[in-house]
Amino acid sequence: MKRLLLIVGALILVSATAYGWGRREHAAVAKIAENHLTPKAKSLLHKYMHRRSIVYYSCYADDYQPLYIDLGWDPSNYRRMAMFPHTYCVDENCRPPRSNRDGDKYIKNCLYYIDTWSKELRENHAKMNDSVRLTHLALIVHAVGDMHCPVHIRLHNDTSLGIYKVKYGNKTRDFHGLWDRGVVGAVSPWSYTDLAELLDTSSEAGIAEICKGDVFDWGEDAARTATPLRHYKAGDEIDPVKFKHENLAIGELLIRKAGYRLAKVLNEIFE
Repeated sequence: MKRLLLIVGALILVSATAYGWGRREHAAVAKIAENHLTPKAKSLLHKYMHRRSIVYYSCYADDYQPLYIDLGWDPSNYRRMAMFPHTYCVDENCRPPRSNRDGDKYIKNCLYYIDTWSKELRENHAKMNDSVRLTHLALIVHAVGDMHCPVHIRLHNDTSLGIYKVKYGNKTRDFHGLWDRGVVGAVSPWSYTDLAELLDTSSEAGIAEICKGDVFDWGEDAARTATPLRHYKAGDEIDPVKFKHENLAIGELLIRKAGYRLAKVLNEIFE
């Protein structure tokens, strides 16, 4: 795979539809993960990430959009930024592909990239160029959060990612964007640290169960959890109170799982 290049200094502000979780939700995922890092992983991450918490980089991929030369990025075409692999596809059984074939929809398979970046770090983190290593780590921190967001999963019968308009109360809203502020963010009036503390409640046995398998197994689990939430269609009228009530618990569950699974990925890199 060609080397991933991050053009630092070019701040690219992505559109609202590019996001899944809001900034607080991404930060909460990273904070939960940080709570469960091994001493060795925490020490090396502190060293490699400029003595900053992984929470600092939880939205780095949204703020500084990576320029994937190997994914066909064209600086003359802004919309090619959508090639950033922050989504993935599943089949009718909610199983994601374990590949990333050039030229088709699987090129956006973030599960493949999380797996690839993790393996590269496990094998070479001590010898990596500082900027490449930081980029890999920052993208893993963000992408593990993204893969657990219901509107980042391309279902076999709905690959839209929720990018369509619905009537939300008395306003027309983009359905994808509701997951930024319309569920966890709208109901939970807390900081990211409060949210992480409230959600980090699983026992050691429970965490072990959540973290069984690999990133592709986690993608299948997230897809099965998210599928029922995707019954809304373009033009639907959505009651905000009912929407939040029905989806809050599932949203919180996915954030919790993302945090524990991110910790497992990072701990395995530095074990």
